[in-house]
Amino acid sequence: MAKLMAIFVSGWINIGLAESSRPNLLVIMTDDQGRWSIGEYDHRIKTPNIDYIAQHGVRFDQAISPTPVCSAARASFFTGRTASQHGVHDFLSDADSSTDQWLDGETLLSEILSDQGYRVGLFGKWHATTKSWNPVRGFDRWLTYDEREADWVNQYLHSGTVYFSSDGQAIHYTGVQARYLSEEAVRFIDSSGDDPFAAFVNFVEPHFPFEGLPDRLVEQYRAIATDIVAAGDTSSFNSSTNALTAQPNAPGVDTHAETIAQYLAAVTLVDEQVGRLLDALTGRGLLRNTVVIFTSDHGHLTGQYGLYGKGNATVPQNLYQQSINIPLIISGPIEHVTPGQVRQEFVNLYDIFPTVLELIGAGEAQADYDGPGISLMPLLKGRRMIRFRDFQFAEMGNARMAHDGRWKLVRYYRKNSSLEPKEVWFDLSHPLGERRPAPAPSESQQERLRTALNDFFSTYETDEHSGRRIWDLPRHNGMEIWRKKTF
Repeated sequence: MAKLMAIFVSGWINIGLAESSRPNLLVIMTDDQGRWSIGEYDHRIKTPNIDYIAQHGVRFDQAISPTPVCSAARASFFTGRTASQHGVHDFLSDADSSTDQWLDGETLLSEILSDQGYRVGLFGKWHATTKSWNPVRGFDRWLTYDEREADWVNQYLHSGTVYFSSDGQAIHYTGVQARYLSEEAVRFIDSSGDDPFAAFVNFVEPHFPFEGLPDRLVEQYRAIATDIVAAGDTSSFNSSTNALTAQPNAPGVDTHAETIAQYLAAVTLVDEQVGRLLDALTGRGLLRNTVVIFTSDHGHLTGQYGLYGKGNATVPQNLYQQSINIPLIISGPIEHVTPGQVRQEFVNLYDIFPTVLELIGAGEAQADYDGPGISLMPLLKGRRMIRFRDFQFAEMGNARMAHDGRWKLVRYYRKNSSLEPKEVWFDLSHPLGERRPAPAPSESQQERLRTALNDFFSTYETDEHSGRRIWDLPRHNGMEIWRKKTF
């Protein structure tokens, strides 16, 4: 009897459903969320619903973003390719981007899903191309932000009136926008009928502004905020004047505790929406045939090293672990996911692309795929991998990184290509982390990482889009970090 009850209680136990070979897909992506900021890593952070899918799925503890800035990371997610392949290296601005042709010619995950018979919907942040109010190919439902109606900051309001594009039509919503997005995603799921669905729910939380979150959530963190992330700290990199630090009330030591409290309240707000979405799937009998992916576009410095932001928080741009480390949790039917795992393989956000292709049986698209992503299906099924990846790689503009878990090489290419690139080394085992560069390791270790870095990007870059010639590429925005005086 107890065994029978367990079968009914577990939403992901599939009772002989033929459609399980074509699971639904629910992807929940947050914005600027560091891996450290969920309850699985710090019990003081209240994320019971995210913790639930981690405990009943697979948690990837070494997942990173390929580029620590939103547009580039999201472009990599939807193409499965590096920034040096698809050409988006920074956040995109409608006001001062020098082209509207971003991702032209790329095959998007949404297109493949649509070709495979899925109904595909986006709810929240897209930001992988310019003029995002125009629906993008492959999506049957398009609900994102409308900069024709309000400035770009409006989309990040956690509460108040936010202007949206609903399938290209201008609308607005007043309230707590995260709740609205989850409600619209459920309406889309209900409209899918017998077709499998792929819903991408992309919350802007916990992106700044660090204000406007429900006080019932903020209050629980105010007394413990500086215990979770202490105020102060420093590093060898200079702070950047960017969209965040240029604000008149930019975070600092005096406001750090409130910043952390608001940031974590945003995380808990998202967690509540995760619970709502899971409940909606459960109540409709859909959870047992739905793969749920929870992740973020990149990490975030929220006072670590005295910095606030991501890769563009410093001059030159940084590839700190806090900027690239992301949460990644996948749950689903037992045919696809063996629950209760914590994996330590080197995983990258672009691995989701080939994973989904294998999951849905898109064989032709798998054969055509030329990105660096590796399907996570063997890991999801609990297989023991002798070798998955030996190195992690990331980039941002003229900066590239490789690390092996101990030694980290960051290379900055120069505008004058006849000059040798600047190299910075870090020892990730050092108790001070990346506050200061480390002396270079042994010659053999240096050669090992240099070779790995060179081999990876010689394979996964195109001359047209390579970050080594970022100054010749179309301008993304007026604050591109590599146009400032650096090395």
